[in-house]
Amino acid sequence: MLIGRFGTGYLLDRFFAPRIAVIFFAATALGIGVLLTGAAGKLALGAAFLVGLGMGAEADIIAYSLTRYFGLKAFGTTYGYAFGAFLVAGALGTFLMGAGFDWTHSYRVPLGGFLVASLVAAWLMTRLGPYKFDVCQAGEPDAGSAVTLNEPEMAT
Repeated sequence: MLIGRFGTGYLLDRFFAPRIAVIFFAATALGIGVLLTGAAGKLALGAAFLVGLGMGAEADIIAYSLTRYFGLKAFGTTYGYAFGAFLVAGALGTFLMGAGFDWTHSYRVPLGGFLVASLVAAWLMTRLGPYKFDVCQAGEPDAGSAVTLNEPEMAT
């Protein structure tokens, strides 16, 4: 998760956020898919690493994307709701894994659901258009002003 947090922050400063999100969410789906096959040993450890990368990346992607699509005016409110949903989903996921195992005596059903959710999340990120807000560096005159960007820009 730590590598996902640092790696995502570095990449978000340089590339279009939805593309980075697709990569990390797809990596998470790949890790879940490998776990779904019943992998063990080093393969399972690698799969868990991919899932951890995605979990670490998700928190950074939430904050960064909110500033680019909703601006800074109500960032505290929007981030509070989005991060709250992230935390509730994490707790719910743990509950669903346990309940799924109790019900089926296997982790296949909950992992299958998580695989589908990860793939849907990756697909939804491909549907995001260009940023709606250009968030300038602190101290610059137009910080947080609304600007429509035609093309995804890479930070310089």
